[in-house]
Amino acid sequence: MIKQLIKALSAAESITGWLIEENATQAAQAFYVLQKLETTRLVDTKEYNITVYREFSDNGNMCTGSSTFALSHKLSNKELADKINEAAFAASLIKNKRYDLVPGTKKRSWKQQSFGYEPLVLLDKIADVFFAETKSNLRFNSLELFHSKITLHVVSSKGVDYKKTMHRMNIEAIPSFDGKDNKVELYRYLTYNKVDFDIFKNDAKTALQDVTSRYEAKAIKDVSKADVILRDEDVRSLFENLIDDYSYHSIYHKNTDKVIGDSIQKDVKGEYLTIALKPASKADGFDRDGILLSPINVIDKGVIANYYGSNQYGQYLGIKACGSLATIAVSKGKSSYAVMKNKPHLEIIALSGIQIDMYSHYIGGEVRLAVYFDGKNYHPVSGFSFSGNIDKCLSSLQLSREMVTIQGYEGPKYLMLKDMEIL
Repeated sequence: MIKQLIKALSAAESITGWLIEENATQAAQAFYVLQKLETTRLVDTKEYNITVYREFSDNGNMCTGSSTFALSHKLSNKELADKINEAAFAASLIKNKRYDLVPGTKKRSWKQQSFGYEPLVLLDKIADVFFAETKSNLRFNSLELFHSKITLHVVSSKGVDYKKTMHRMNIEAIPSFDGKDNKVELYRYLTYNKVDFDIFKNDAKTALQDVTSRYEAKAIKDVSKADVILRDEDVRSLFENLIDDYSYHSIYHKNTDKVIGDSIQKDVKGEYLTIALKPASKADGFDRDGILLSPINVIDKGVIANYYGSNQYGQYLGIKACGSLATIAVSKGKSSYAVMKNKPHLEIIALSGIQIDMYSHYIGGEVRLAVYFDGKNYHPVSGFSFSGNIDKCLSSLQLSREMVTIQGYEGPKYLMLKDMEIL
């Protein structure tokens, strides 16, 4: 089908450039209900996203418009030509400042090593690990496991012809606790890029501990300030929010007044931050524009070192674009988790989202579930918010030595925010 697309796009006089994304997915899926296997499914799909580009002048200003359409099945040559012309017309209405498509090098491909198991066999082994940690009143109501082999092939009118194959595992789990008074559940979404049965076991235990805490949770009382510990996805989210203003898009639209060389950490009493962006794996060789990827430091020891982002906005800033990098990588911290939690604190289990506003110096979030340690005992608590001054938080930041690898993040598993107001 790619040959047909290239032929039709190359013949189209209504466009000045094009890019084809071929997305192929082979997936194995296993669905357990009340810890019994209900269904397995094998999926094999191939879809195409075609982007057409059209350069034109608008009141003397050169523009590059673009429009994308999707195909999941083969069309006749006439149908395809009609689709291209419709997209070309749509592109003529998009008045983006002119930019060039990424030039290609030689034809290249990347492959991530497979997990080493037949997919459904691996999913069954992982399910057994999860179920081994359960009890009669503490179990997984639902466990859905996904093993995916994803191949992205990008071809463009500028000579890009790259292909990469990557592997991923995801789990959607609903642990439940049956108590005397009622039954409670939690939702957990877990991601893996390697096979490690110790990690699977620990994640199963944590999910069951968390739902037990939810059953036992009460409204928080008599706590006006506390150190707050975040973990896993919430740590990733904090760092993602923290560097959001330094993307090419944000810089171009003047969403921040900070520039390279400015510090985001002042009067540091805790630990300096180094935040990088990197490919998801060695096989993640390029992005969807065809930029060849390599790691880049955004924050280096608390100082803005680089902006980051896509081809289009990199050109607008006159910067050689680093591309769309999938993973935030943060250096290991100096504090052990054991040391972090030996003083009174709140450890967040479920957070509805974290908000950061560097201009109003705000950081905060709404907490659905946490565990409060008063110095002697642990108390599951829920239904409150925390807030504080982001500058003070960054000054006194503590990062754990313990590391975690999840989808989109490699770095400290835990992070402590000092002296938060509890609302």
